[in-house]
Amino acid sequence: MNGYEKRTQLKMSKIIDAAKQLFVTQGLEKTTITEIANKANVAPATVYNYFETKEGLILAVAKTVIDTSLTEKKKLWNSELPFDQLLEQAIVNQDLFLTPENLVLLEIFLNESGDTNKFIQHVFEVEYPRLLEIFIQKGQAEGFIKHDISPKTLMLYLKMYQTILKDPDLVKTENKQTLKELYDLLLYGLVGK
Repeated sequence: MNGYEKRTQLKMSKIIDAAKQLFVTQGLEKTTITEIANKANVAPATVYNYFETKEGLILAVAKTVIDTSLTEKKKLWNSELPFDQLLEQAIVNQDLFLTPENLVLLEIFLNESGDTNKFIQHVFEVEYPRLLEIFIQKGQAEGFIKHDISPKTLMLYLKMYQTILKDPDLVKTENKQTLKELYDLLLYGLVGK
């Protein structure tokens, strides 16, 4: 990457970070491109050059937040960790992801329409199920997930959790403990560890 490309990436990151902060504190509707540009120390024209529209910037913020989580999950599920250690690390990672800022952003993204909504739907309908398949295969191979449960049933069970996460009312900062408990139920069931 040459100097120009590095500067461009740095500016884009600053704009996305500024937008995230303002979306969390002010909401999407009240946040203007000018405010984002000022916070990022760039001209409003720069924001438009990189993201074209406010909706394009919202999509970029959504992709940044969600891709970070997906990348961590992919790396973890494909790691050489034994399944029980993988589960423990998954809980730690989930706790790190469920920050008040990310919960506010997730709620915002779930209520968005257009390209951001299409991106969120793609994650829940395509990317997340792929990760679940890796999770199931690894768990079954190491004897932590029963072999006598069909892949279809396991996917339905895991998609129940996914459906819960799509509820904007649940994905709120005040529900962080509930989300942690649901994640624990997902991984360990009612019987526990």
